[in-house]
Amino acid sequence: MRRRHVPPLTITIEVAWPKHPTLAALEKVIFKALMAAGRQLLQMAFELIERQLLADGAGTKQRRRRRYLVCRFGELRFHRWQVQGRDGYRCPLDGALGLEPGDPCSPWVRAKSALLAQAHPYRQAASLLSQMIGSKVDHRRLWGWVQQSGKQLVGSWQEQRDRLFRDGELPPSQGKAPGIVSTAVDGTFIRTRDGPVEVKLGVWWTGAHLESETARHSRYLLDGKGFYAACEDADTFGQGFYMRAEQATGISQAQEVFLVSDGAGWCGEIAPDWVGPTAWQLDHFHGKQRITQVAQDPERAARWWGWVAENNLDALGKSLKHCLATGLIDPEAGRSLMGYFRRGAGALQTYLRLRQAGHSAQMAPRGSGVIEHSVDLVVARRFKRQGMRSWTRTGANNLLALRVLAKDPEAWRSWWGDAAM
Repeated sequence: MRRRHVPPLTITIEVAWPKHPTLAALEKVIFKALMAAGRQLLQMAFELIERQLLADGAGTKQRRRRRYLVCRFGELRFHRWQVQGRDGYRCPLDGALGLEPGDPCSPWVRAKSALLAQAHPYRQAASLLSQMIGSKVDHRRLWGWVQQSGKQLVGSWQEQRDRLFRDGELPPSQGKAPGIVSTAVDGTFIRTRDGPVEVKLGVWWTGAHLESETARHSRYLLDGKGFYAACEDADTFGQGFYMRAEQATGISQAQEVFLVSDGAGWCGEIAPDWVGPTAWQLDHFHGKQRITQVAQDPERAARWWGWVAENNLDALGKSLKHCLATGLIDPEAGRSLMGYFRRGAGALQTYLRLRQAGHSAQMAPRGSGVIEHSVDLVVARRFKRQGMRSWTRTGANNLLALRVLAKDPEAWRSWWGDAAM
């Protein structure tokens, strides 16, 4: 469509005085008038755009087609021309507006639906959206919009993951290489129709700053923080996590890559296979927790952890051997505990090396506080509420993608464009 001078859209709004003109009553009548005016302005804009398209030879007019669209100003009904061209039948106005055939809502409504649904249950999200646009939105319709949006996002990440790991194409440079990128991974289970399914979660951050210099208790906030979460196998998750961290931080160019995990199961496989950290820290919190469960005695647990902290695994082994011989602990649990610390012996004091090199305690922690809080923030608060036990793996995965994207306002705006405003 050639650019031509178009007159500004003008409309006059008349608002009748309410019977009792309180602020609430005035807001109500003015809101309704503004929504109606918005729909009228959109129809006027559509007519002007279509007139130019047809004047530019968009095709031979066939018939007027009706379309319904849920938009920022409520539900809109409008008509546009169907034309016949070399590519068959189409509606030029739909293409000019960026509307897919059969799409029931505007990009703004789709983006707002995703933003609300990643934070609230679908029924609540639909209720909030209905109040925002002044038109009823059924929660089942909103679910469909959100799932389609999540599916598109997951598909986009899959393409980027393939470009990185199949074609070796790095994402665009993020500028100066970070001195250190700290990461952590963990998992938690959600209830689905097929039984418990594990959600794997990864978090990264590039710095930390003091929230207030005058506060009685020091509190640090993490900078450059981002997440990746999915119901995927370990390898697929590892690739996705690294891809997203590379996009956000340029982790491949970092001087130090620090990883905190409990080292068990898939968490231990992620480190060498995909993240490739220069420094790996075995999480002390989970280590103490394992010892407490096996020792079954507070004094014995404290003594065992003291030996682990001193890297005196021989003393731990002797004590475990004695407890096994006397039947004080479960044999299988005792052997598993010893194997756990033997495998992670070199990663128990990694944080000390980084702190001696000048990195802060926030960038080189010895515990899993960041990832534990992230599991609650990203997964539990949305997927593990009371009564939530009928997720599907695909449905949860689509919503997880939108939720972690929403935690990064810049990435959210980049994905949705003008619709995010």
